[in-house]
Formats: sequence, structure tokens, C-alpha cells
Amino acid sequence: MEIQNQLIEHLKGKTNGKLVMTPKQLAEEIPISPKQQSKLREEKKFPIPHQNIGRNVYYSIFHIADFLLTGSVQQTAEPEVKLKKEKTAPKKVSPQTSSVNLSHLFLLRAFAGNLFAQAEEITNLAENILKYQNSAEMVERFSDKFKPKGTTKNSEESDGKI
Repeated sequence: MEIQNQLIEHLKGKTNGKLVMTPKQLAEEIPISPKQQSKLREEKKFPIPHQNIGRNVYYSIFHIADFLLTGSVQQTAEPEVKLKKEKTAPKKVSPQTSSVNLSHLFLLRAFAGNLFAQAEEITNLAENILKYQNSAEMVERFSDKFKPKGTTKNSEESDGKI
């Protein structure tokens, strides 16, 4: 349960505290482009439930975290309206193979790899900032210790005599 909370907090950080992600934000976390997500949603093959709001599509970060950890999504029970189904001729379905691996283990591994890459970037940035700080301090100490000859601390104190 703790790992799920950590994952949800990470996803909240990626969305600036929001509880939903756009397809573009989701593509940054898992290796499925927004266009491929759209195609899979149209074919009803995308495993993470989405919500359409106008022309925009959103994914709940709770569903994303649940899918990444377990491979399935626990949806809340929604009241189903039973309609009379008219018999229609079955459509011919041509077998299509998806070139995208949607298994939760693959996506979880890709997500973890993405986190490691981000962590490495942040670590490198922190190391470079510390190096910059150290070099700036060294330059400051050097300039204080070795002032050029002929300069005085206060130019008003000199009476013009050399």
C-alpha cells in the first residue's frame, strides 16, 4: 500500500497536484504515445479507463497507479442501464496485432526506467550546482587573498601622495 501511495504522490507531482493526467503527461511516464493511446481507446483496447470532458481526455492517477502495480484497474461500480439489444449481423473482425506491449509489467519496468533517468538527471544537476558553488567560492577567496598591487581599500583615504 505504501508503494501505491508513493506512486500516487509522484504522479500528483507530475500533474502539479491534480488528480488527473492528460494523454501527453501519461506518455511521459509510460512508452505509449498520445496518438497510440487514442487509437487504442477507439478500439477499446487501452487498459486504463479514461474520461472525456469536451474534446479533452483525462486519466485518473489512481487508475494509472493501480494499473502499473497490478495490471488491472479497480473501477467503481457504476449503475448500468440495461437496454434492449437488437440482433444485428456480427461484424467481421480482422485480426490485428498490436505493436505496443501493454502488459503491466512492461509498462511498470518502463515507468521505473523513466524514474531512474529523471533521478540521474537531477543528481547530475545537483552535482554540477555544487561544483559551480565551490568554484565560485574559490574565485572569491582567491580574489580576496591576492588583490592586485596599487589598489587600496578606500580611495578617499589617499591624499594623492604616492
